[in-house]
Amino acid sequence: MALSLQRGSLGRCTVQRAQPARRVGLAAPRRQLCKPCRAIEIDFSDPDTQISLAGMVLGLVAGIGAPIWYINRAEKDEERLEELRALNRATYAETGEYMSEDEISKIRKPKWTDRREWVDDD
Repeated sequence: MALSLQRGSLGRCTVQRAQPARRVGLAAPRRQLCKPCRAIEIDFSDPDTQISLAGMVLGLVAGIGAPIWYINRAEKDEERLEELRALNRATYAETGEYMSEDEISKIRKPKWTDRREWVDDD
């Protein structure tokens, strides 16, 4: 069973089943049943198009950039925390006392999640 392409109502190619054809003599040259779909022309001078493209670019930058930035900040904070732990161990070895919360908060800036008050209001 053969398939043939025909142009649909929207200008797109559609596949339809064709009846088996009989061959008569020499094969006739095949003609193209549908024209290739052409790209839509976009008028980049139109303000609506410019706004939509700007929104798309900003959305991609924010959607990809924000998670990367948060991951980078978390890694930097983890490095600072390791340095602070090493300093706290060295302070304990020298003085026999750990650093106070005030000393630690002066060295390590709190993250925005550290400043929130976690309350269960149920």
